[in-house]
Amino acid sequence: MNTSIQLASRRSIVAAARGGVLRSLCIALVAGLGFAGSASAGFLTVPNGDFSALGNAGSVGGGLVGASGTDVPVGSGPWLATYNGVLGLLAPPTLAISPSQKTGTISGLLGINALGIVNNGGNFGQTLTNNVQSNKRYTMIVNMDASGLLDVGLISAAGTGFSLQAGASTLISSLTAAPGPLRTDLLGSSTLRVQIYKDTATVFADPLSLQLFNRPQGLLTAGLIGSVSFSNVRLAETTIPPAGSTLTVTGLSSQAAPVGQPFPASMTAIVRDQNGNPVPDTLVTLTAPADGASATLHAGTENGRVISTVTDANGQITFGADANEIAGCYTVVGEVPGIPTLAIFHLRNYSQAQIAAYMAAHPGVDGMPQDSVFCNGFE
Repeated sequence: MNTSIQLASRRSIVAAARGGVLRSLCIALVAGLGFAGSASAGFLTVPNGDFSALGNAGSVGGGLVGASGTDVPVGSGPWLATYNGVLGLLAPPTLAISPSQKTGTISGLLGINALGIVNNGGNFGQTLTNNVQSNKRYTMIVNMDASGLLDVGLISAAGTGFSLQAGASTLISSLTAAPGPLRTDLLGSSTLRVQIYKDTATVFADPLSLQLFNRPQGLLTAGLIGSVSFSNVRLAETTIPPAGSTLTVTGLSSQAAPVGQPFPASMTAIVRDQNGNPVPDTLVTLTAPADGASATLHAGTENGRVISTVTDANGQITFGADANEIAGCYTVVGEVPGIPTLAIFHLRNYSQAQIAAYMAAHPGVDGMPQDSVFCNGFE
């Protein structure tokens, strides 16, 4: 059985225990190698998708009872705001973009029971320069903070979410996506990363547009989400994996790094079709553990505990990782919807205390096994 043991020299271990030299060596090695992740391949341009543009800052809505607006620019755009109040009863919500917080927020939603239930609502939207293409997979990824609510079912039931339109038709929506095309991951204490995808067949080349909305439909006040913040909006247009495709690890499936430091080399996996040919332009989602020993992953512009990246012309993804501050062994998992196999990377974060404990228990050993598949008991 291959245990993928990496040996660190006794001299390096002693130096690390005394002065942190091993950490410096790891940093230097990573700086020399770099991480050749895909910077933008497969991802369409979403203008101000991270809400950082100063020209798009400002707020609209709120104010007068019953007021409404359609495609009102926030600052100079590109995000536009649509909002409505209820004449004689409710003011519209406030839609605000904050570059300092990198969020677009819809707040101030209300509902009252007056001759029936009425609600106000609003959405951010923009039309892209791209048209929908036939036989493509569209994946929309949005981070959402819905007033700390973490149940995506309840969020959807409240009329809160996002969608991708193709002309007048809805291509994908977080309100209606089935569990397979829809996945959610908790980021931090209150933010959900929501990812949905749709495979197209033959379609008309209508323009693509995005909607981020909080539009309750006949909900009592108790069922409303009064405020929701959107951030880091991404849209990928990629290949639909052929039937029988596989995803497998191709390099450095077992590594170790000091806590709080980068892993020494980038990691790779490949997508192949049933004939063994590489499949380029395929979106792969990589996930590290939500708590305990884990890592921050990075590939291209994606950075976090959960990221998505796209295979290159050789059908391969490449990504890097930085260990968190907790020692231990864990796995990072790569997956593609429709492909049954997973790419599993075995990683280990180790501490200076582990080095000292190992050296004390093995005084005659010239090196410390850094085995990330089978932990050696010094956690």
